[in-house]
Amino acid sequence: MSRFLPQIARLLLRKDWSSLKQSLDLEYKHYLTDDDNSVSPFLSRLLISGEDHRYFGHNGIDLIAICRVLWRRLAWGVCEGASTIEMQTVRILTGRYERTFRRKIKEMLLATLVTYVISKEELLAVYLRIAYLGWRMNGLNQACRRLDLNSSFLTFYEAAALIARLKYPEPRQAPLSRRRQISRRAQHLIKLYQRHSEQGVYELLDGGGVYAALHNI
Repeated sequence: MSRFLPQIARLLLRKDWSSLKQSLDLEYKHYLTDDDNSVSPFLSRLLISGEDHRYFGHNGIDLIAICRVLWRRLAWGVCEGASTIEMQTVRILTGRYERTFRRKIKEMLLATLVTYVISKEELLAVYLRIAYLGWRMNGLNQACRRLDLNSSFLTFYEAAALIARLKYPEPRQAPLSRRRQISRRAQHLIKLYQRHSEQGVYELLDGGGVYAALHNI
């Protein structure tokens, strides 16, 4: 069924896909031409751990996550997300955030098309360019400027704290409670990183051996 979803998406969402692809192409060109597009090798891995640890095992839709969310919703009344990085990219570029079933289905279909026009590894970098991390932090570059960080030479904890802001965006004047949330989330991401490194989650990313290098920091 999954191999037919892109064909269905192109047929049903031709105008939506055309508009989305233009936005994606533009962000990709900015990424290629940006003098400040180099990032710490930790960021992509922490992003996968925090947002989509089956990233290399799906084509834009994580069916396992969707089934888990449905089960927990029906059995326990717990609301969780099942958005992949592709789906989150679609949401940001289209600017559509309404909580409707129709919007979610459209987002999922468009996400399957994203995987056909950009590589998984490059999409991680593009996503980091546009993700919202807080007040005056629309993307990694803005976040690093506001926090006075160098995106190419982040410590492991600094990288984890940046990715933590995807879940807990930092407001203009962050209260102590939000700073603690960011810190706890960063520590959790570090634990996930270690587990996923041992499980081979990052094997398809270039530049292996990053986890081993942690022991020499």
